[in-house]
Amino acid sequence: MIVTGSSESRLSELRKYTIGGSITTHYVISSNPNVNGVSPSSQYSTYPYTIIYYLGRITYTDIIQSNGDSTTTYSLTAQGTNNPIFIDTPIYQDPKKENIISNPKIDDDVFIVRQALSVQEQNYRLQYVTNLVELTTYAGGNYFNIINNS
Repeated sequence: MIVTGSSESRLSELRKYTIGGSITTHYVISSNPNVNGVSPSSQYSTYPYTIIYYLGRITYTDIIQSNGDSTTTYSLTAQGTNNPIFIDTPIYQDPKKENIISNPKIDDDVFIVRQALSVQEQNYRLQYVTNLVELTTYAGGNYFNIINNS
């Protein structure tokens, strides 16, 4: 079974970064539909240009007119479940991930509010602390260990 249709041109995906020369120096060349590249049988000497190229085992044909208009058609020979690009795994939808279209934004500029308790500030409630256990749990377990007081 052959699947055909029209699409946007994908010829730019095969372009090399070269200046000058012919189409063979500008694009990856391939005569095999299983290998990505522009077919050497493409006719690009007179208008309308016909450029045949292969991308992802799909054959694309770009027809470029002299006024710059272009049409792109594709064809693919479907092989059913024997196709190497056929996905044979169960697909399910997670309702918690619906309408997620991009990665989450991570804000690394986090401001942590610390307890505003100074070391030199007088604690009047210390008169109610009667043993060491109450001292370690006083103010949420935060106490100051002063090693050198000079």
